[in-house]
Amino acid sequence: MALVGCVSPTTVDYDRSAIGKLQQYRCFQIDSREQRKNYQDVVLSPIVDRRIERALNVELLSKGFTDNCAKPDFRVTFNTVTKTKTEIRDLGMGPSAFRRYPYHGYSGYSQLDIDQYEQGTFIVDIIDEPSKELVWRGAYVKRLGWSAPTDAEIQKIVSEILMNFPPGTAPKPD
Repeated sequence: MALVGCVSPTTVDYDRSAIGKLQQYRCFQIDSREQRKNYQDVVLSPIVDRRIERALNVELLSKGFTDNCAKPDFRVTFNTVTKTKTEIRDLGMGPSAFRRYPYHGYSGYSQLDIDQYEQGTFIVDIIDEPSKELVWRGAYVKRLGWSAPTDAEIQKIVSEILMNFPPGTAPKPD
């Protein structure tokens, strides 16, 4: 039970054979909303898309990459997926009542708390530009609220996802 609070909402996967290539990257391009429409369903509002693009740009520039080049080493794209989740909690036995003849004894019932909510997954993909292959993926999973995330919330999520990008580099201190 103690480990439950320590679980990170972020997961990362990458092509282990491409570590050398990933560490040599210098220049990037973030796929625009129009580019992403060519290969995925774009479900976010244009406002949130722009927030994410700005956050990715800020984070990658802070890592020493540049976005000012004729031929980028890698492309960055992102996507979101939502799923309806159901959480059931057994609250234990409810009130008991004495049963009459012929059903002697006590009866009780289990109280259940059922909660349905939307879970969102935000995915950032790094695509090697020369080979056009996916070489790195980071994802962040969170229970969704009613309002769109703010610039600061998006920046925090993007920073967490890209903390160890490229692999083999030390995370920057907070």
